Formats: sequence, structure tokens, C-alpha cells
Amino acid sequence: MLYSEWVVVRTNQEYLQYVSKTLDITLPTAQVILSRGLKSIEQIYSFLNPHIDSIDPFDISGVYEAVSIIKEAIKSESKILIHGDYDADGLTATAILYDILYRKGARVFYHIPHRIEHGYGLTLNSIEVAKGLGIKLIITVDCGIRDFEAIEYASKEGIGVIITDHHEPLRIKEELVIPRALSVINPKIDDNVNYKYLAGVGVALLLAMALDREMALEYIDLVTLGTYADMVPLTYANRTLTKHGWRLIESPLRNSIKMLKNIAGINSNSLKGFHLSYCLIPRINAPGRIDDARDVVKFLISEDEAEVESLSKWINQLNTLRQKTEERIMTEIEEKLLREFNDDPVIVLWGEWHPGVVGTVASKLTDRFNRPAFVFSLHEGKAKGSARSPSGIDLQEMLNGCKDLLIRFGGHKQAAGVTLSHDNLQAFRDRLCQLARDISVEDKSILFLDAAVNLSEITEKVVEELNLLEPFGEGNREPIFGAKELTVVNLRKVGSNHLKMFLRQNGSTISAIGFDMGDAQILEGALIDAAFTPSINEWEGNKNLQLQLKALRRTQR
Repeated sequence: MLYSEWVVVRTNQEYLQYVSKTLDITLPTAQVILSRGLKSIEQIYSFLNPHIDSIDPFDISGVYEAVSIIKEAIKSESKILIHGDYDADGLTATAILYDILYRKGARVFYHIPHRIEHGYGLTLNSIEVAKGLGIKLIITVDCGIRDFEAIEYASKEGIGVIITDHHEPLRIKEELVIPRALSVINPKIDDNVNYKYLAGVGVALLLAMALDREMALEYIDLVTLGTYADMVPLTYANRTLTKHGWRLIESPLRNSIKMLKNIAGINSNSLKGFHLSYCLIPRINAPGRIDDARDVVKFLISEDEAEVESLSKWINQLNTLRQKTEERIMTEIEEKLLREFNDDPVIVLWGEWHPGVVGTVASKLTDRFNRPAFVFSLHEGKAKGSARSPSGIDLQEMLNGCKDLLIRFGGHKQAAGVTLSHDNLQAFRDRLCQLARDISVEDKSILFLDAAVNLSEITEKVVEELNLLEPFGEGNREPIFGAKELTVVNLRKVGSNHLKMFLRQNGSTISAIGFDMGDAQILEGALIDAAFTPSINEWEGNKNLQLQLKALRRTQR
């Protein structure tokens, strides 16, 4: 990717030296830490050493009441229904609460709506399912905060509802409007930054911890999968949870995770973010996109190896089908964009496409064009779609400006679901484009560097220290350094379109590789600037320092 500007995060040099000396870390690592907005030594120490004891579920409102209600339901042998969602966040959350309640002797069931037949959230159909099972208490996970009609209907039918959710609650003139449930647990309601960005599965875990802390922590691997899948910031409580759960995915005890890693071809014990993003999570999501996701919950928690193996094959087949469906839609969209793309600040597309994959298609369009993308599936006069947005543009704010045109919408700042009448699509696109122009979408691509360094500062010790910052993801990106005036040595193209070279500066020389950079306009002996992430390359038992290149440019003097 070409960047119009490289920007280095500036830091007070005296304080940088102080942090480096106090924590006994290198200057490059200290710079990375400070670039994350961490200021005090106490904050930095907590970030590097997140402790699970720092998480107290009773810090969130509604938890105490919910625990009392659930314990009474277990005691009275009332039937409980865990109502989830069909994506990885909702599925892992459902698995955790269902399994822990089952182990504690509850008469518990779970329900995962079908994406196409039922749609998202707690619906009137959900209440009918609960009535058919004789349910007295519904606990929602990853949904419910805006499902007023269904919760009111449940109440009339004598069914209590506990909401656990993390989506934005309804606000009218800055006033919160909350469904009249028995208890509502949503960190967006509370003013506690430690829990504000929890995924749905994180909220479910806190309720589980309040019920039985020791037992709940056995599910922290599933929390990591659901949290990473929902692309919430890996800061505060999310970092603590994923940091601890990461180890249980690297060296799994759970049958489902062992099988997922096996079918995805992940043999290494060194887990990276791309393993989750491109190998494990898409498989968990595939059934909910293409078919019925109910059996994913069974897959996640089953202790029967034969059952897990059978379900893993089913999941893998659906993932293959999902990939083919997505490729077919992208081909159609590519052709459509060639004819119609007019550089609007928002991309809005619709067609008779499978509704289960429009979200991933919207994500690809946002990455490619650096602007909000809405992709809709048309069916029986309605357009149901998903939206994605680059950082800095709040989809909820934009959708609030269009709510008179919409039937339903919800989600997060960077991801949303939307339903409207087919007849309103053109007006919706026009309104969005006007709102985006008012926001002033920034088209130029800026590369933010954690630090400007000399090659001599990049050592194996730096790489070891940077490992303490993992896991990397939303809100805690992989560190990127920049170095100027490097001489290109032994330049060659390898593989399909990769560049290998050595970079030399003032007597220091380090190997470098640029994936998919084969078309870069640089020459042997040229003087360049490079943006990179340092790593250790292992090959045939040998370990060598290597720079993974993120961007190159001719040295600017």
C-alpha cells in the first residue's frame, strides 16, 4: 500500500530515558509503549503484566441482581434459555453461559436464531421458541439492548429476561432508554473505562465469574476467540482476558480448539493474530453465515472427541462454501464498480446476494477504498445489509442521521447491521453521502510509526520485549518502526511477488523481507526509508533477526 505521509509519534526524550531505565527495557520498546498512550510506570507495568485478579464482575451494574435471579431459578428448577447470536462473539458467549449453568445443575437450554429465517437479536419468534420449551427465564448474550418489543412480549407471557449485551443502547436526546428487563448488564451503560469495550462474550464471562469465578476462568480460551472476532479494542479488561486466553489456544486443552487448529493447519505453538483472524474465527463464523449455527455451540464445549471431529468437518465444509460464495459476490461487485463507481464518500451496493457474507464483503471494500461501505441483500422488498467503516468514522452517528429511512439498525462505530425498504435505498445512499461529506472523509493514507530508529538499535532483545505487548489487534496494533537512509544490498525477488534484501546503515546490516512488494520501484544500492516490524526468522534450526517490511520509499532529503 502506498502512503501519502509517514508520521512518527513524538515522545518526551527525558521521560523516554526514564521509562527505559526504570523498567529495564530498550529505548525502542519504551517508545512503542508510550506511543500507546500509557503514561505512568504503574499503567505500563499493568499493561505488560495484566492480572486476572483485576477483573471484578460486580463493578458492572446489573450483575448482582442477575446472579440472585439465576440462583433462584436454579433452586426452583425453572427452565432457563440462553439466547445468543450466530457470530463468533455470540456463539462463544452462549457456549460459556450454557455450559456453566448446566454444570451448576440448572435446567438450561440455548437458542441461536437463524440469520435468514429469524434475523438478529431477541425477536418475537425467540419468545415463541421459549414458550414452546416452557422457559421461565431468558438470558440474552450479545443482543437484547434494543429489543424492546420482544422483551415486553416476554413479560406479558410470564417470562423474565436478563439482558447481557455490549452494543450501543438507545439514546433519545442524550437520555438512555433501556428495555424493562429483570436485569440489564451492558458496560456501555456504566462509566467504567476498564469494561467499556468488552465484547458480548466478555460481558457473558463476567456474569459467569459472578456465579462461579474459578469455574468461569476455564472458558477464557473461548472468551479470547469471541473477543478477537468482534474486533473490539484489546485494551483494559479485553487485554487481560485475551492475554491469558491466548496461552490456552497456543497449547489447547479444549477438544474444539485442538480440532480447529488441526483443520486450519496451525501446527506452531506460537500463536499470532492472523491465525485467529484468517484461520480459526472464519470457521466458527461460517455456519452462521451459510447455514444454522446452533451446533457450533455443541462443537465448542463437547468433550466427546468423535462428536467434535464430526462437527469440525461440517464446519470446514461450510467455510469452503462461504469462501466460494464470497468470491462470487466480489466478482459481481468488481464488475459493478467498474461501471458505477463515482468516488462517492460512501459505497452503497445492493443485489440478490447471500445475506450471510455481505459483512465480509463490506469489510473488504472498506479496506480497499478507505471509506464506509454498505452492502445489502435484497429479499421480498427489503434490503438487509452490513456496514463497515474505517477508523474515525462513526457508523452509528451516520445511521442516526438516516433513521427515518430505516426499519432497523444497530451495532458499533465501525460495524453495523441495517434493514430498510428496497424503495428507500437510493434516498439512503444520497443521505449517507451528504452526511459523509459533512464529516469530511479523509482519503489520504497515513502510516503511523511508533518510533524512528537507527538499525543499530534493533536487536533480538527488542523482539523479545515486543512479545510482551502481544496479543496485537484492534487498539493494540503490531509495532512499526521507521528508519531513514538505508542502503539496499543483495536485492532479489522470491516466491510469487515478495522482495528479499539486506538493509545497511552505518555499519549495521539486517535481513529484510517485503511480502507482496515485488512491484516496489527500488534498485540495488538505492538509498531508501523503510517502515518495518522486527522479528526472529527461524529456518532449519537457525534463528536470525529479520525486518518485516510494511512500506518503502526513496529517501527524502
